[in-house]
Amino acid sequence: MKHRQSMAPQGAGLDSLVDIVSNSVGILVILSVFVALLTLNAPELTTPETRTVAQEEKIVIPWSHYSQKASRLMLIKNNQVVLFDRAGVYRRIRDELAGSRQPPEVLDFPDYETRLTTLSGSAHCLDFSPYRDSGRWWHEFSRSGGELDRLLQAHRPETTYFYFWVHPNSFELFRDIRQKLWDANFEVGWKPVRDQTPLRYCSGFGEFRSFQPQ
Repeated sequence: MKHRQSMAPQGAGLDSLVDIVSNSVGILVILSVFVALLTLNAPELTTPETRTVAQEEKIVIPWSHYSQKASRLMLIKNNQVVLFDRAGVYRRIRDELAGSRQPPEVLDFPDYETRLTTLSGSAHCLDFSPYRDSGRWWHEFSRSGGELDRLLQAHRPETTYFYFWVHPNSFELFRDIRQKLWDANFEVGWKPVRDQTPLRYCSGFGEFRSFQPQ
């Protein structure tokens, strides 16, 4: 009988301790949730210094959009740049037609050849095939008075954008060129390609969907 009386207070004390701990944990959980909600709804406190940092850390999202500007096509591969001159192709075709001759299917240029495929109506496709080791190395392409400077002087951002086919071994070079064009306020579009990817430009609605600035 004495043994039962001595154990009863000890059990009651343990139950009380468990209740106290449980209540304390519950209160802490509720407070944590309440503080989290206040943090989510509270306005962000900024200083001139933090606002400056936020402005400098902008993320550019490459979102393609329709453009009526003329595109200049390039290939970047093996850290070399090949510029495809569509206007030169059309001039050659015009000259052939002016002589009452059928335009050849294949036109040769210093760095590449172009194959013309006529479709229904006036639609057509141009397939560009660069020659082995053709193009300009980056230091030649971007040097003062080089081809990049001549392109920037010959075109305006309001009327022209640049579109690149980019091989995986030249992504870093493409980023450098794209940044220089962005700095000059030109829009840039691009597409990753591999050795077997056809470098094809087609007129018509498909062209607008495939070759767009970003």
